[in-house]
Amino acid sequence: MADLYPSYAALAAAETEGVDYTRTSVIPSGATWASIAIHGGGIEPGSGEMAKEVAGTRMRFFEFAGIKTSGNVDLHLTSTVYDEPTGIALVAGARRCLSFHGYAGDTDVADTAVGGLDAVLVSRVSMALRAAGFSVVDAPSEIAGTDPLNICNKTTTGAGVQLELSRAQRAAFFPGGDLSRAMRDSGQRTPAFYAYAAAVQSVYEGRGLVSLTSINVSRYTLIPAPGADVDLTATVSTDKLAVGGSHLPTLVARYADASNSYLARLDFTGTQTVILTLRKRLAGTETLLIQQTTDFTHAADRRFRIRFQILGTTLRAKTWLDGQGEPPAWNTETTDTSHSAAGQIGTRSILSTLNTNVLPVTVSWGDFLVAGPQTFTVTRSVNGIAKPHAAGAGVEVVRPTVRAL
Repeated sequence: MADLYPSYAALAAAETEGVDYTRTSVIPSGATWASIAIHGGGIEPGSGEMAKEVAGTRMRFFEFAGIKTSGNVDLHLTSTVYDEPTGIALVAGARRCLSFHGYAGDTDVADTAVGGLDAVLVSRVSMALRAAGFSVVDAPSEIAGTDPLNICNKTTTGAGVQLELSRAQRAAFFPGGDLSRAMRDSGQRTPAFYAYAAAVQSVYEGRGLVSLTSINVSRYTLIPAPGADVDLTATVSTDKLAVGGSHLPTLVARYADASNSYLARLDFTGTQTVILTLRKRLAGTETLLIQQTTDFTHAADRRFRIRFQILGTTLRAKTWLDGQGEPPAWNTETTDTSHSAAGQIGTRSILSTLNTNVLPVTVSWGDFLVAGPQTFTVTRSVNGIAKPHAAGAGVEVVRPTVRAL
């Protein structure tokens, strides 16, 4: 069906922003990837929610969302003629783009048609989704995303990826298959939603393996910190169950040397319990600051996400299973004044002195993300005011409204 409007200008002249549609733009400083949904809200329900989840805090995010009580299809602008300036500018500043869409499909089958000019990324996304158990089909010509004028291809490399999700696939992301605005706004999602997003996100970062051939020997991987206040996230797993003593994968911050740092440590115990602790090393002495025994169970190759945040003298950490939604609450939180300099950040992998595993034990780290003294520019579309947000305080993705700031 042909678009009702030939351009964004024509649409904006006839529709009311904040009443009929919204635009949301979030740009983390330094982000080189974009995750977008130009037919979000009620236009192609579920596409905006997935684009936002995939973007997280690491990618640029843009959504044009229809919010009419009915007739949102009238707001559809075809990807090859899409000229809304905020979205175009956001993609133009990105090296890679993931553009999420919805299509009706010929049958009630949950699948994704993947296309676009970024052939390498198209292949990686397709393989990641299939490996996670999702059906991927070749995109037919009308939704192949291979036109250079398609917004997904207007990156700095002239190439991007278009993901067309069938209605059945999008319905599978919400309880009861309910794609209504009330359900989508409720925040309720199915496990399939998080598994799908995690599969797409997995193409963003590679993984590094640390082989532990000795007990009680620290293996650090470190980079300079962007500042003293940091927000670190990574995924981690080990290839064996712990025997005798624990496996101890750890995020590290304000590292001055091997004797001085802060640590957020996972303890994979010999009983498969998972314990999260905040610790400090000061003049070579390691001290437990606070700990929590989680409800999770360790298993070989089971991946966990761990997040470690330091703001001034406040230290916080949380952990959850990879592929599930991040819990809102921190598992552990405390204050300490021992270290104030930025130092280095990274990971530490070590086996307890009581460990009796057949060695080596391999620790798999991935998806390492640091949001230091970074800002996220969230643009309210009505008045065009850009509001910076400190990374440590979290990202507030604001839906534009008609009222002024």
